[in-house]
Order: sequence, then C-alpha cells, then structure tokens
Amino acid sequence: METRERQEHDRGAAWWIGRSIVWARFFVIAAWIAGTALATSALPSGLGNEGAELGSLLPSSSEAIEVEENSIETFGFPLISRSMVVAHKAGGFDPGEGAATLRFIARTDGGKSGLKAVPFSAEGRPLQGGQIGDTMLIYLYAEPSATHDEVGLSEEFANGLRRASGAETAHLTGAVPAAAAETNLVEEHLPWVEIATIAIVVGILLIYFRSLAIPLLCLAGVALSYLLTDRLLGLVAERFGLAIPEEAEPVVVALLFGVLTDYLVFFLSGFRARLRQGASAVEAASAVTGELLPVISTAALMIAGATMTLALSGVDFLSAFGPAMAISVLVAAIVSLTFIPACLAILGRFVFWPHRLEVAGDEPGEDVDEKSGARGRVIGVAARHPILIVIVTVAALLAAASGLLRMELGNPILRGLPEKTQSRQGFDEATHAFGPGVVGPTMVVVEGEGVGRDEAGLAALRERIADEPGVASVLGPTTGPAQPPPGVFVASDGSAARYLVVLEADPDGPVAPGILAGLESILPALATASGLHGVTFGATGDTSIGHELTEDTWQAGLKVAPAALAILLLLLWVLLRSRTAPLYLVGSSLLVVAAALGLTVYFFQDLLGYNELAFFVPVATAILMLALGADYNVFLVSRIWREAERRHLREAVRTAGTRASSAIAVAGLILALSFAAVWLVPIAAFRELAFAMFVGLMLDTWVARPLLVPALVSLFGGGRDEDRDPERDPQVSPEPSSTATGQRPTP
Repeated sequence: METRERQEHDRGAAWWIGRSIVWARFFVIAAWIAGTALATSALPSGLGNEGAELGSLLPSSSEAIEVEENSIETFGFPLISRSMVVAHKAGGFDPGEGAATLRFIARTDGGKSGLKAVPFSAEGRPLQGGQIGDTMLIYLYAEPSATHDEVGLSEEFANGLRRASGAETAHLTGAVPAAAAETNLVEEHLPWVEIATIAIVVGILLIYFRSLAIPLLCLAGVALSYLLTDRLLGLVAERFGLAIPEEAEPVVVALLFGVLTDYLVFFLSGFRARLRQGASAVEAASAVTGELLPVISTAALMIAGATMTLALSGVDFLSAFGPAMAISVLVAAIVSLTFIPACLAILGRFVFWPHRLEVAGDEPGEDVDEKSGARGRVIGVAARHPILIVIVTVAALLAAASGLLRMELGNPILRGLPEKTQSRQGFDEATHAFGPGVVGPTMVVVEGEGVGRDEAGLAALRERIADEPGVASVLGPTTGPAQPPPGVFVASDGSAARYLVVLEADPDGPVAPGILAGLESILPALATASGLHGVTFGATGDTSIGHELTEDTWQAGLKVAPAALAILLLLLWVLLRSRTAPLYLVGSSLLVVAAALGLTVYFFQDLLGYNELAFFVPVATAILMLALGADYNVFLVSRIWREAERRHLREAVRTAGTRASSAIAVAGLILALSFAAVWLVPIAAFRELAFAMFVGLMLDTWVARPLLVPALVSLFGGGRDEDRDPERDPQVSPEPSSTATGQRPTP
C-alpha cells in the first residue's frame, strides 16, 4: 500500500503541474514566442557550422599525425597532400603540351597563388621535360596564409591547368575538396529533407486525426524547437569551443520532427479521449499533461542522457553529435509539455476541426478507435502465448542481426560522394591511372644517420617496397637525373628519406589497413636487404589516420554503450518501479539495434556492393535506437502498469497494448519516415544512417512493441512488490483508478 500511495502522490503532483501550465496558457504561448525571438536575435547560430569539417574527423591523439608533423619539420615540405588535380587526355599529351604544363606549374610556384604544385606522371615519376603520358597527377600544397581558401585556389589552379595543357578533364579531388563537396551537398539537399519531412508529418497527421489544425500546431512546435535548438547549440559551441559540424543538421531536423510529433500524437490521443468523455478543454488538457509529464520527462531524459554519452567518446565528430541530439530532444520535450497543452486548452475541440468529436463510452483517459481491433488481436496472441512469440521474434531478430558478422568499417569520404561530383570523378580517374591509393597515399619515413646520402640503398628499398603485395606503386628516392630536389624525398641534412606508397586498395576502405600493417611489419627486413642499417621507420597518411579513427570509434562505442545502458536502466527503474522490466525492455531494444545494423550490412555491402559502412554509423545508430526504443517502452509499459492495478497482468497487457497501439504505431511511423527523409542527402554515410534508423524504428514499432514487449511482460511480469493478481487478491479493485479529469474516484 505504501508504494501505491507514493504513486498516487506523484501522480497528483504531476496533475497540479499540468493544471498550472494550462492555467497560465496565454502567458506560456507569449513567453515561447518572445523567448524564441529574443534567442534568435541575441544568440549565435549553432547549426550549419563549417568549422568542423575535416578536423573533426581526426583522432584526438594519433601516432600517424605525429609522424606527419615531424616529417614537415624535418623536410620543410608536407609531402602528403589532401588536394590534388587529376588531368587526363585520351591519346596522351604531346611534348609541347607537356612543356606548357611545366611552365604553368612553375609560374604557380613562383607567383602569388598561395599554392605549391608537385606533378607526377602515370608512370609514377616526377614530370620531367614533356613526357607525361595520358594522365598526370598534381599534388597541391597551400601556404598557411591561404588555407582558409584552399579549395577555391585549387579550383583556379585546375582551370588554369586545363587551359595550359589542353587536357580534356582536370578534376580537383582529395580529402579537402571532398569535405567541401560534402558540405555543399548537405546545404543543397537539406531544404528537400525539410520539405519531405514536413510533407510526411502533415500527411500522416491529416489522415490519422482528420484535422487541419493539428498539422499546423505541429509545425509551430517544430519551428519553435528548431530555432531555440539552433541558438542553444550556438551558445554551447561558443562557450565550450565545440564546433557542431554541418553533417549534424539533417539528423537534428529528423530528430526534432520525429520526437516532437511523437509527443504531440500522445497528447492528442489522450486529449481526444477525455473530450469524448465530456471533459472541458481545460480539464482535458490538465489531465493529459499530468498523465504524460512523468512519462515524457523520463523518456526525454533517457534519449538526452544516452545521446549525451557520445560527448565522452573522445572522437570529436561523435562528441559534437552528442550535445546536438541531447539539446534537440530536451527542447522538443519542453515544448511538448508547455506549448502544446497551452494551445490545446485554448483551441479545445476546434483543434480537431473539421472532424467532429462525439461523446463515447470509452474508459477514461484512453483513446480506443475502430482501427485497433487487429492490433488488439495481435497483442492478445502475444499475451496468451508469450513463450512462442518470444522464441519466434527473437529468432527473427537474431537472423537479421547475423549481418553484423560481415560488417566492415571505413571512412569513404571520396567514394561516398555521388558519381557526378568533381571530387568523385577525379578519384575515379586517379584510381584508373594510378590505383585507388593515390588520392590518399601512405608516407613511409626512414630515419638514420646519413641515410639520405645512400642513393643506391634508398633506390633499392623503393623497388622492394613496390614489389610487396597490395602496393600499386612507390614514389621516392631514385638514382640518376630524375632525382627531385632536396626536401621532396630526401632531407637536406641527409638524416631522413621518405616514400609515397600507393596501395592497390582504397585508402579509406577496410582492406588498406591490413595491407599497410603487413608492409610495416616487413620494412626492417626490406631495409636490411637493401643495405640500410640502423634505421627507424614511421608511417602516416589517410590509411593510418583512418584506421586510428575507426579504432578510436570502436573504443568509444565500448566506452559509451555501458554508460548509455546504465542511464536507460536507471531511469526505467525510477519510472516503472520494477526490478526486472528494465532489463528485458533494454534487452529487446538491443536486439532491435543489432537486427537493424545487420540488415543495413546486408543491404549496402551485399545488395548494393559497398565495401564498408561509414565508421560512425553503427555507434550513432545504436545510441539513438536504444534511446528511442526506451522512449516507446516507457509509453507502453507505463500504461500496462496502470491497467495491472485493476486487472490480471495478461489482460492488462492486452487492454493497455490495444489502447496504446494506434498512437504508438502512428508515432513510430512518423519518426521512422522522418529519419528516412535523410536519404535525400546523396552521401553514402547519410543514406546508411537513414536506412539503419528507418529499419530499426520500423522493427521497433511493428515487431518489438506489439509482439516482443507484450510477450516479455506477460512472461516475466513487472517484478514489482505491488503487482497482484485480481483473481487471487480481493484487495485489488476492478474499478478504474482515475476519472475523465485524471482525479481519484470518490470512495
């Protein structure tokens, strides 16, 4: 009895808070409008920040970056370039065009362009005279004073090179141009994501509620949430030096639309049910706010807490996503709990216009419609045959999750771009002429006393490296007149030499790290065979850095996942007051996450032929899905608990599940389609995330919620001291515990 009295006290406190919000409804709406306007005018924008494009993809501590920085200090020249031009002419460049090309490059080096250019032919040697072949690759290096406009300067160079050389194509490619292209694609397609999401939300709300006002109310809530989220993120970024990358904006848009619409659907379902019972608009809005306040608050805290754990990852790219998603959800929850009930109290029955609400005989506080019969039967089957349903659903989810055994990870920043983009076309041409590793070559540094003066030994080592499996070509020290000037491959003081190793595999894919690891392990033996003794080696480049980034991300996942699970379990325990329910509820969410990622692997790697998934997709999907799955668990199980106070548990599962099923199905569909709209951004990583989230949310809505969770609750119960069976305990009243206005019945 003590636990039940505490629940009644908490419920009463929530009801009074809801009553206060509704009483101050006009002030609440005015405060939201004025506060948002003030924030928009006074605070900086946080979304669309271009300051975290490439830098956010670097590991926080990296041996490869240290090798690269030390090499620049030793040689005085950064051999690794992340901007390059690939020029091609069918049939080859004639000697006159080759000479004109070299003159143009010389003018670039000696002029005020802010760039230094180092050209190579397709044969893998620096350009000399007019002998080029049909393809040439020019690595570009921006002066420190020009790095703010490196892409613009590089594009000017590519256009000038095309005119000077007579090349048919001169494509700018590399990691820096690819990052800029990715940002442009996000900016270009984000309006279409927003339009598609608006169309999805408006269309589903129109069909489900048959109202014109409800979609407008939803859009107003989303607009307030977006503007305030944007400015709060700007404040956080400014205060803590956190750069929110451009890539976060589509995810934030999908999350805001989906979460706020979900909460709106639950508000409207309860509000409609109470109006049908004859309650006034003020009474109905107060009651539904009091009922949903602890549920939405807990759900939002679970999502925010779980996503905020990404800030602990140590990977800048993921760390920026965490606060962005957490702030988005908290703002959406606050808008839902204040602005939405205030509007409902003012609009009353008009919010459902032109649909007319008839007074019905439904039980208080529930929204049962004519569409819930089939879902009720499905949930009834799950409640009556829980063992069978658990076995079947778990087996199906595990079968889908088997794709995880085949998952490969990488950072396909170039290959993930659309084929029509300049950076992707340059990557494809360079891959054909030089091998895919040329756009992200590995630099091998050899250090030792006097090693730079041993031309024969360095040339022999170059040949031996080139003969290793998985190596396409090697640019480095040679003998004879083709040797480039000091500072390119050999340090001026002779203390070090370096090579550019072009791998046969995509430098940002899953195969290249294995090739590089094998090469690094055998370098000492190759050096000894080449007559170089007492030397040390270091390797760096996109492959090394990308591998470190992938490893860092996995380590971040291992660190973040337990923290996220602990937050979810703790908040579920606080709300549900159950010893066992949080365990199997979070377990069911884990199964759904694994199934969604497994299906994503099968779809992209097996069906579409992708080599890998983007490194951050599994971690981001897992955290979001765990949080959002727990969100729906809260809505469903909290209703089951209320019904279980007066019914047999399995009957409570069927009754509560049936009454909540329509709202949960609509909310889940809206959230899934909101993330699916992110597919409109034509970048591989975004489409992988969109697919994984869509599939995961659909599995959660149509498999976990109507089948697995009801079966688990029926099988394991609530694990609460106050759980009783009405058929055996006469003290449990079969009467409802609340009225249409949410008050306790009179004894």
